[in-house]
Amino acid sequence: MEDHPDWPALLQEYRVALEHFERATAALTAALVDRDTSTDDLRSLFAAEASARDGVVLSRMRIVALWREVQPSLDLSSFLSNHSDKHG
Repeated sequence: MEDHPDWPALLQEYRVALEHFERATAALTAALVDRDTSTDDLRSLFAAEASARDGVVLSRMRIVALWREVQPSLDLSSFLSNHSDKHG
């Protein structure tokens, strides 16, 4: 997978999406803790976090699609369930 020409760009896109989501979540959390945050500000922060979350999901979907293209015989569902069992 690492040898595929699209892999570095997809991985970088995913990392950037995660960082963006983490910043949006931190900003939203801070605003929720601050009881003086206006409803309009909260609405904007919720929208920003939702958009950032969508970016993470889309990046993951692109990575999974590439993975399926490169290794079509790999059963990702069994890999994910085994991985979560080890870390869950």
